[in-house]
Amino acid sequence: MAEVLFTLLNVLPLPIWLSMLLFPRARFTQRLVLSYWPYIVLGGIYTLLLLTVLFTGSAGGLDLSFEALRLSLSNSWGFVVAWAHFITLDLFVGVWLFRDAKYWGINPGIFLLLTLFAGPLGLGAYLLLRERKAKNDPVRVLN
Repeated sequence: MAEVLFTLLNVLPLPIWLSMLLFPRARFTQRLVLSYWPYIVLGGIYTLLLLTVLFTGSAGGLDLSFEALRLSLSNSWGFVVAWAHFITLDLFVGVWLFRDAKYWGINPGIFLLLTLFAGPLGLGAYLLLRERKAKNDPVRVLN
């Protein structure tokens, strides 16, 4: 069952990622990136998983020590909870990046790919480029 949920968590955000990467100017892509439903669905799944793991005792309670977290992540259900967390936040960052890049006139493609496969790396690389672009922003120069 944990493997089925893992697969579902990987499939659910794929239409959004693919539309941002392959059809960035399409109307349906714009509707997808403005929608809250992906976060409601993924957040709901995450919440149910987290509550299930906490109440079944397979996460070791609310112990946030290194060893307790390591053990939780070595458990199938603990891993799926963590994966739901990663997938949801990576999607949020990807959508934010996509929308922000439109404002700054940046092609987000490579940064979206980096965010999809290595979340913080994609975000960091995008923010570095955006900062370079922002230095020439007339509104920012005045402040």
